[in-house]
Amino acid sequence: MDALTAGIVLILVQFCIALVMAGVFFAAPADKCTRYWAMSGSCIALGVLIAILNNHLPRAFALLSGTGLITIGLIYQWYGILVFYKKQPPQWGWAIFAIFLLAFSALLHANGTVAQRSILFSITTVILFTFSFQAIWQGQGGWPRTFVQRLAQGAILLMVICQIVKIGIMAVYVRQGIAVITLSTMEVVVTYLIPTVGTVLFSIGLLLLYFEHTVEENRHLATHDELSKLFNRRAIVAAGERELDLSIRLQRELAIAFIDIDLFKHFNDEFGHAAGDTVITEVAAVLQQTCRSIDLAGRYGGEEFLIILPGVDSQGAEQIGQRLVEAMREYRFLGIHPVTISVGMAIRPKNIECSWAQLLRRADAALYEAKNMGRDRYCL
Repeated sequence: MDALTAGIVLILVQFCIALVMAGVFFAAPADKCTRYWAMSGSCIALGVLIAILNNHLPRAFALLSGTGLITIGLIYQWYGILVFYKKQPPQWGWAIFAIFLLAFSALLHANGTVAQRSILFSITTVILFTFSFQAIWQGQGGWPRTFVQRLAQGAILLMVICQIVKIGIMAVYVRQGIAVITLSTMEVVVTYLIPTVGTVLFSIGLLLLYFEHTVEENRHLATHDELSKLFNRRAIVAAGERELDLSIRLQRELAIAFIDIDLFKHFNDEFGHAAGDTVITEVAAVLQQTCRSIDLAGRYGGEEFLIILPGVDSQGAEQIGQRLVEAMREYRFLGIHPVTISVGMAIRPKNIECSWAQLLRRADAALYEAKNMGRDRYCL
């Protein structure tokens, strides 16, 4: 395959990627990462097109436009990854573009060879790919854990290695003083074919990362309460039923805590519903911090919460109940107003079977008793 054909393939691939990313962006315009990726594909494709049409001729404007657009495309690609991971793209990223343009212009002014310009461009490319790799690495919290993460980072490494090999080839040309370059088959592969494959794999990896994140986010929304960040009612009930079945099968204790914020209606009436939402959020955080790592906490509805306590007997339930009440006594809304809770505890001894509905009724009855006894306490 000659350089022209390989270059045309790379252009078509980049434009197709840009169209796909644009389609995803128009389907979900709130996700700005896909807009960056669509602009990236368009800039890179246009830059490669200009470079091929220029055909290594020393036209300063064409050379600066082609390499500049590709550099901008790589910056957009990096910025899209940062936005995807909820990070602010740094303004100094454009300083890399400015430094590259100045250095490239200086080479053109000094009649630098094609090989020298290629080395400068490849070094810039490696730097920007490294930033993209780092953004994914930090965004996923270290080593890739899924196939999609490995695919995206593997594609970047492929393109970085390709550019390093290209730098080595061009360095040989510089040492030998060769000014006019005729690309060999290997150089066509390094310059066009491997970047094409890497671009396709990287773009697929980015799209799969996006869809993987979307699926995970939707799954989280389906099982968690948006306000309290705890399990929602359906999820906590399903978790409680599973834990009850496991408790019966393994013949171990199980306890649940049914919790209600005291006088929440009066609080809402006095401070407003926005303040009430804040209290629910902060009470949920206190409960979550007070629980053990194996406990499951959820918002049952309104100002009511439910905590599943695997392996807890009656003595342990009393300790946890007291700990929950005391933790809330230390809480102050806006640092001033006390907020308390009433807790109804119910346990399933390891040698007695009961249904989830029965266990929940007993916890509800204990909560009702705590309310009648003056609130700000637990009952078992």
